[in-house]
Amino acid sequence: MIAPFPHEKGLRMQALCRDERRSSQMDVALEQLTRLAAQLCETPIAAIALLDEHQGAISSQIGWLPGEGDGAWSFCLPVIRERQAIVVRDISQDERFTSHPSLPDAKPIQGFAGAPAIAADGSVVGILFVMDSVARNLTPAQIDALQTLAGQILPLLELHRLQMPQPHHPPLPDFLDRTHDLVQTVDLCDHRLLYVNKSWLHHLGYSTAELPNLRLWDILAPESTETATRLLETLASGESVPTEELILLSKTGDRLWVEGYFSCQWEGAQPHCAIGIFRNITSEKETQFQYRQLFEKLSLGLFQLDLSGRYTQVNPALANIYGYDSPAEFVARVNHISGVYLNGDRWGQCQRQLQENGNSVAEVEVKRQDGSLLWVLETMRPLVDSRGQVIGYEGSVQDLTRSKQAEETVQMARNQLQAVLDAVPGTVSLISSDFHYLGVNRHLSATYNLPPGHFVGREVGFRQSKFGQFVREFFANQSEEASIEIDSEVNGAFRSDLVIAKKWLEDQAAVFVGIDITERKRAEAALQAELAEAAEYVRSLLPLPMNDAVTIDSRFIPSQQLGGDCFDYYWLDNDHLAIYLLDVSGHGSRAALLSVSVLNLLRSRFLPNTDFYQPCQVLTALNQAIQMERQRNMYFTIWYGVYNQCTRQLVYSCAGHPPAILISGHSPGTLHVEQLRNEICLPIGMFPTVEYSNASCSIDSWSTLYIFSDGIYEINTPDGNMWSLENFIQLLTDYHQNYSLSLEQVLQAVRQRSDRDTFNDDVSLLQVKFQT
Repeated sequence: MIAPFPHEKGLRMQALCRDERRSSQMDVALEQLTRLAAQLCETPIAAIALLDEHQGAISSQIGWLPGEGDGAWSFCLPVIRERQAIVVRDISQDERFTSHPSLPDAKPIQGFAGAPAIAADGSVVGILFVMDSVARNLTPAQIDALQTLAGQILPLLELHRLQMPQPHHPPLPDFLDRTHDLVQTVDLCDHRLLYVNKSWLHHLGYSTAELPNLRLWDILAPESTETATRLLETLASGESVPTEELILLSKTGDRLWVEGYFSCQWEGAQPHCAIGIFRNITSEKETQFQYRQLFEKLSLGLFQLDLSGRYTQVNPALANIYGYDSPAEFVARVNHISGVYLNGDRWGQCQRQLQENGNSVAEVEVKRQDGSLLWVLETMRPLVDSRGQVIGYEGSVQDLTRSKQAEETVQMARNQLQAVLDAVPGTVSLISSDFHYLGVNRHLSATYNLPPGHFVGREVGFRQSKFGQFVREFFANQSEEASIEIDSEVNGAFRSDLVIAKKWLEDQAAVFVGIDITERKRAEAALQAELAEAAEYVRSLLPLPMNDAVTIDSRFIPSQQLGGDCFDYYWLDNDHLAIYLLDVSGHGSRAALLSVSVLNLLRSRFLPNTDFYQPCQVLTALNQAIQMERQRNMYFTIWYGVYNQCTRQLVYSCAGHPPAILISGHSPGTLHVEQLRNEICLPIGMFPTVEYSNASCSIDSWSTLYIFSDGIYEINTPDGNMWSLENFIQLLTDYHQNYSLSLEQVLQAVRQRSDRDTFNDDVSLLQVKFQT
């Protein structure tokens, strides 16, 4: 039995619901409202039930309704009782529907959602509801849309009772301006655009003032003209078009792919205008295009099947694996997937796996076009639509020919393992993942004067604890390979080994190969001692701190023991002080030799026809004397300046080097920071015809000049970013505002901002203080 309706007081609205003079225009509007609800909620069933005090009736419906009549409104009783929107994933599991009478229909209802239309006096006038034959939920956006549409039932009834709508205006203008869908109305006679909503204007870039001058053909892409013509002919005959795709053109010419529902609006007995409700599917089309590109170009074989197992789509890689020239030839020749299997029952096995496990993964022997056989790894899973319904299958095929050959090679290697171990000149051990020796070669046993059998079965580390720790750490992580250098004492003598580890037998064991690097370590130690001696020699060439009228302090920190940075400062005469800092590309002995050579050239002033009081002449002469092709493609940057203590003028020139930083002023309010560089700034050695120019500035009392190489600011910070010149200049400025700054304070502050204690590049830093 159907429970009686609760008593409602809205007599005026009840009269509206029972009004037999309701116009056909209102019926069309209710149908459009119902269809919009079905589209937004993506359900096959939608309906509007209008209610009076004792009964309800279906006024508009889309799709099949249970009960084939007004009995379907009884699903709405929980909505009427609760006076709010209800969303039920499965009514068979909801106690509010347990007393609902069973219906003899072929398709039972599971998913249900409904929202009430409530009058001002609180009475329920109608219900907008959607249904599905499968259990499902609505998204928050869909629930909100359903409630908004239900709220339009009441004003729609009132408007049509007062006969206020105009024939060419669509119903629900307020709601249509809030929806993200595009809505338009087109005159069926002259194809003018009569109405568009805000979303339409936004996507196509037109204004409301431009609408009267627009016809449908003005906004259509050429390839959609034929489709639009056919649509208009169908609508002019009074029919509706459920779904169609069009390509619209925005005001700027951009393409917009839309998909929508089309219906005609009548005026009297004739169709008057065409109403279209579109969904913007541009991003979906772009995604489909990208997927198609990937599908076509991927080297992995891809395919799709219908439910019977017939191929509907394959990519070129799959056709190539099976020996066909194209996907079209493959589908035409093979058709059903069972035609590729050597095992005739394979398709049946695959179907059972799909049903039981939800997927199928197997190594399968298949037939190629020429009759040859090969092994492939085939994966398959169900292909479902937006409602979760299985509509076919999709999968991939990978050629296992090479991997099968590799397996045979591995098996052969296992059979000959001991012979291979003995043939390796280094020490080799095979160890299980539970840290026990499975075997060793003759070189390892000879190293420790023990027979090979003495190792087998024993736990690692009984001879060398550091090696045992390395084995345990290697098996504990996911790495397939690792290496370590181990220094030890074997039979009273020093020994150093490079141990390389490789996992084997699906990570159940690993091979460890030891290479004797004792002599190499001794040679490296000797080389390091020689480099240290050479580095000390280069350091001895650098000038000592200066404590004259101009105070100069310096720091030199090579990234290796030999670096490519170099600097010098000395008086050309009693009044002129020369200062320069250069940075050779690269590191090591070659860079150091070039920097020392330049240092000697400048100290000896052995540059013909060069005025060493003019920095531009010095840089030009160096560039002509030292070219990359004669220096193994090495070049260098340099900042060179000459200070006249009488005129307090500093003349300088720069060749590809960071600018010197001049800081003047006594307090934070008067602090002035200036970057000293000139226009032409190419490094020395790149182009022989470059000529450099001078720049100059005045030096105030108590000013400080910083000259440096780029290694001081090209550091990695802990957050993964690279520090910059601007960051270094800001650091100098901040410290000068607070206290007198020493070079040790600068270096300490820079190290605090680095992700490690050492510098990535050579670092040279000069601090020149002009005290008077």
